[in-house]
Amino acid sequence: MNKHRKSLLPRIDAFVDQQRTDGITWMEGENFRHALDLVVRNAFRARPWFEAGAWGGNWMKQHIEGLPYEEINYAWSFELITPENGVILESSGKMLEFGFDFLMVHNNKAVLGKAVSRFGDQFPIRFDFLDTFSGGNLSLQCHPGNAYIKAHFGENFTQDETYYILDAGENAEVYLGFREGVSGERFRETLEESVLDQVPVQVEDFVQVFPAKKHDLFLIPNRTIHCSGVNNLVLEISSTPYIYTFKLYDWLRPGLDGKPRPLNLQRGFENLDFSMEGERVKKELLSVPQLLEEGDDWQLLELPTHQEHFYRIQRLEFESEMQLETEDGAQVCNLVEGGPVRVYTSSRELTLQFAETFVVPAAAGTFKLVNLGKKKAKVVKAFVK
Repeated sequence: MNKHRKSLLPRIDAFVDQQRTDGITWMEGENFRHALDLVVRNAFRARPWFEAGAWGGNWMKQHIEGLPYEEINYAWSFELITPENGVILESSGKMLEFGFDFLMVHNNKAVLGKAVSRFGDQFPIRFDFLDTFSGGNLSLQCHPGNAYIKAHFGENFTQDETYYILDAGENAEVYLGFREGVSGERFRETLEESVLDQVPVQVEDFVQVFPAKKHDLFLIPNRTIHCSGVNNLVLEISSTPYIYTFKLYDWLRPGLDGKPRPLNLQRGFENLDFSMEGERVKKELLSVPQLLEEGDDWQLLELPTHQEHFYRIQRLEFESEMQLETEDGAQVCNLVEGGPVRVYTSSRELTLQFAETFVVPAAAGTFKLVNLGKKKAKVVKAFVK
């Protein structure tokens, strides 16, 4: 599809957005390509989309303006999952949306900078929210290893994740890694018995559980067993293949359609890393912030990621403003505390509210963040190592 998109883009005469039933919008191809040139050199926000789920919560209902409150819950906000998200152009009150992939096939070098040699037309980093406030635990799960996802699904890299805890309620927890000495055979027997007899599993007998508090970062390299517990608003920062999540246990609950949610025991056990256990989990997967730089009213913190992760994560904390460089790499950012914040790039200003995600393409070069709020602003950013 993207190869076809790439071949068509230089020849498009008109680009049409027909998703709104009260009228189409369109622009001439030359103007569309010019718009793409502007987007890949300035900070922008993709259009997020929201979805309910079996474990979904109510944090986003209460903190994000404009969402229909009558929805049963909001489990996800796909803030930036580039195969799924669009970007909206606006002129004189008219909106036109195009898929994020158009930016990549138009000028991947401007978006990714030096990382283009590795990722080509694929944007490598995703941000999304998982809302379990007053909801339920996510399914207990893992993601495939790199060789497995390439061999079985044709993806060039796998989903190495992190959980950044943007907010946490009472007794919030994260399930991560195995307890010391867990038997894979016994674990599989227990899960299979649960499926056959519909009996609950005492997950804590097998999987470690850690308390979660605001601004914690949990590292989840591929093949690691994990899930978020109740009362977390997780900013999931991860790599961006298509979604291959192997669910191992789902607390015996049905989906929103009333039907059992499918499990993936066979594929899960072909991938689970049982060596990620005990003290190794605490040592390798609980990120401890490190101060990199500071000024009169700002700090730059490194939130170390795992050796499996191809991206770094940092947190910017500032009272007034910070001047930054893309260093020839795309920066994916989220305002995790305070705000609003205004982002200045070469020819555009963008104002961000609390919990909103934005992208600064490599070609922007320098960018400035200005705190418009009355308290310290905190922005998390991720970029390719």
